[in-house]
Amino acid sequence: MTTALHTLNHRMTPSNMKTYSMQLTRLSAGQARFTKRDAERLDAGPLGAPILEGRQSTDLADKLPAQLSELELRPRTMAKPSYTLCRLSPDDKDAVIDFLRRFFFRDEPLNQTINLLETPDSRCFELEDYAVSTLQEGVSVAAVDENGEFVGIVINGTVRREEVDYTDKSEECPHPKFKRILKLLCHLDREARIWDKLPQECHTVMEVRIASTHSEWRGRGLMRVLCEESERLAREVGASAMRMDTTSAFSAAAAERLNYKSVYSIFYEELSYAPHPPPPHLEAKVYIKEL
Repeated sequence: MTTALHTLNHRMTPSNMKTYSMQLTRLSAGQARFTKRDAERLDAGPLGAPILEGRQSTDLADKLPAQLSELELRPRTMAKPSYTLCRLSPDDKDAVIDFLRRFFFRDEPLNQTINLLETPDSRCFELEDYAVSTLQEGVSVAAVDENGEFVGIVINGTVRREEVDYTDKSEECPHPKFKRILKLLCHLDREARIWDKLPQECHTVMEVRIASTHSEWRGRGLMRVLCEESERLAREVGASAMRMDTTSAFSAAAAERLNYKSVYSIFYEELSYAPHPPPPHLEAKVYIKEL
């Protein structure tokens, strides 16, 4: 209570003090909710902060919200940071890799479990090549802040029904740790059989391959905006469905919030070669969403 009044006192300026006093006078004269007796109970403390004792504090605490409402005083709110959306191109390759090294490669549960990047300076070039392999399609999107820096990225790629290939490409990977992750992704692709679960007239699907947000921008709905923009781009290039493979509980929850439907899942413990991250990341899932 004292804190609330203290804050109110700090918000008073010479320009609005007179208005405040007149409004308070009208309230005390014409309404019982803030009486002269209430005013006499206030004993000004340091910096004008009222000091209330006993039941008096509780009495006035019950009245204060209504008084503030009548005076049309509102708490200050912080301005929301602004950003713009842009399509990514091969020219953004280095900046994209730098962003993902800071906010995705080290945070992703599978990568953490197998210690894919052993030191802060470690690099997995096979993972980097995989991450940027579809930039040339022009269907990936980023959020850029006022300083021109990436704060969120979604890397997408398109696949077509006639190009289906369930070959286990992990056998070609020379990196032993990343090979385990690639083998898992190939398993998901092969077992999910998404084309059997989509209408025959669906010939193109947009895959959300990597989604990452700057640590200071998480929890602000930015990923939803990026995924919705991805859906718009999917329609633009003729895709009639989206696909998202999730390897963590967090990404699975995000897919479900975006109204994706799970069509396949497997617990990591069922695959001896796969990384086994700790709870809550117990399974990998494949989601689709018809557009």
